[in-house]
Amino acid sequence: MATVIARVLPGCRRRGFGTALYEKGLDRARVLGARVVETCVPAANEDGVRFAEARGFREVDRYVLDGETDLWIDLRLESPVGG
Repeated sequence: MATVIARVLPGCRRRGFGTALYEKGLDRARVLGARVVETCVPAANEDGVRFAEARGFREVDRYVLDGETDLWIDLRLESPVGG
């Protein structure tokens, strides 16, 4: 399993930076033999959630960290090899 996070600031989104970061991370995960790739996204980052879902990630959990108020979403991409 590998975790890939491609965080792009709002003012820099929709310019291909996230895609480039994601693809580089996914390529590295493949080299390492990961059969499952996960990511986590703040629920308030709707662009990030859509980005992950558009690439085949599916939600597996929602949670708030102890002492915090922000909702996070964990997403998983099964069998990323060759994808």
